[in-house]
Amino acid sequence: MAEKFRINEYGEIIREDYFFRQVQNNQVQFLPFERKVWKIYLLSLLTLGIYGIVVQWAMAKETNISCVEDGKHTRGFWGTLGLSIITFGIYGIIWAYKWLNREANYLERHGKSKVLSGGTYLFIQIINIILSYVMAFSGSDLGTLISIVIGIIVLTLLVKQHNTVNALYNEINNFVSKA
Repeated sequence: MAEKFRINEYGEIIREDYFFRQVQNNQVQFLPFERKVWKIYLLSLLTLGIYGIVVQWAMAKETNISCVEDGKHTRGFWGTLGLSIITFGIYGIIWAYKWLNREANYLERHGKSKVLSGGTYLFIQIINIILSYVMAFSGSDLGTLISIVIGIIVLTLLVKQHNTVNALYNEINNFVSKA
């Protein structure tokens, strides 16, 4: 398949393929692929969670760009938050399940190994909930520590998979960063 692109008056590469036009109105999009989990945690802590919200919104938007060929849409942060509040957190788990499966399927379609599937995420969340209740009923504070450790592990795998998806997308589309 021949790449269709042109360079506009600002020196930016403008893609002409159908899927790219659907998400970016013909503007090139180089996706970040080196996010660090420690940085997300640190900046989220310092900004009282605001940085985490921004990163989640950005990652959902990037998934809509990289995985556009599947015809699905990953909802952004505010819609997810609203539906999660209404469903007492259940929608947030379903959202993450669908998002992770979407990225895992993208990697598999392009011959790469997935890092974290939606099913694995769901299993980890169920185990986390069960452990939290068991620890709470036993009067132990260990449940909180276990939940934090599980959260760090899941976020690490999630960010690793998202970075892999973005790097593959950049590679497939022969994107280069602006000098």
